[in-house]
Amino acid sequence: MRAVHKRYLREFFPAMLGYVVLILMYGVLVPRTGSVAARAVLAILPLLPIVLLIRAMIRVIRDQDELERRIDLEAIAIAAMSTAFGFFSFGLLLSAGIGWKVAPDAVAIWVLPCLFGTFGIAKLFVSWRYRNP
Repeated sequence: MRAVHKRYLREFFPAMLGYVVLILMYGVLVPRTGSVAARAVLAILPLLPIVLLIRAMIRVIRDQDELERRIDLEAIAIAAMSTAFGFFSFGLLLSAGIGWKVAPDAVAIWVLPCLFGTFGIAKLFVSWRYRNP
């Protein structure tokens, strides 16, 4: 494993651990908190490790070689377009009264996890394409 990827993992895992701890804390404490300001702080706290994660992703992409960077950027483009298309389609169906009755906040909270998940899947396919011409 190259040094750039080792650094990424050193930055990724603490950020994800922080995210998991803070999102669990959010889930437990928000229903018990009456203050709007306290709920706002609890809602924002899980974003701090996500900022660190985004920073780590940008750094690893910036410091990779050209092929790795191309694979990641193609995967990001595919993931962004797929996620946007999926959520836009879902929004149109919801606005037409088709499908589940879902609150908008319940949909919005899934955009980033879906984006990261589709990035992982897209990266597998793009990497495979470059390895098997």
